Amino acid sequence: MPLRRDGAGPDLPAGYDGALVGSVTGREQGVEPDTLIVIAAAVRSDRSGQGLAGQLLTALRQRAAATGLDRVRAPVQPALKARYPLTPMSDFANWRRDDQLHLDPWIRTHQRLGAEILEPAPRSMAITGTVAEWEDWSQMAFPTSGPYVVPGALDLVQIDREEDRGVYLETNLWMRHS
Repeated sequence: MPLRRDGAGPDLPAGYDGALVGSVTGREQGVEPDTLIVIAAAVRSDRSGQGLAGQLLTALRQRAAATGLDRVRAPVQPALKARYPLTPMSDFANWRRDDQLHLDPWIRTHQRLGAEILEPAPRSMAITGTVAEWEDWSQMAFPTSGPYVVPGALDLVQIDREEDRGVYLETNLWMRHS
């Protein structure tokens, strides 16, 4: 997603949602983008382990350069973070293996291409629904209000039975590609 990030104001939008709003707003206002925000880069699970993710990220970086975009940023959704939903992203961001690369394989893919971790992107993506919707989406029951660990979620889902609302605010990890 193309976006203008020329140093005027914060360097990073508020993750997926902020990049989407910023890109659409910028286009409506005729602002010339200078940054590619990689919102999603995915490889089918039956094709994983073949180096395609790195090729995809490389192609996106080349495309950015070819179209005159000076920067490439990505609000990365770490592959392993859902196993640790109680761990803040700021802590998870610092987990390293013995070779000093990140514990998470998706972050390592970015690192091997020269990307560096910048900072957590709290509220990168917000998903709000009724309690019934969240029960359907998660295949779980939410009998009382409070925070819940939902399989596959990077962060806790907050359920408010009185307001009939569930809110998921996902934290991602900003990475800067050279």
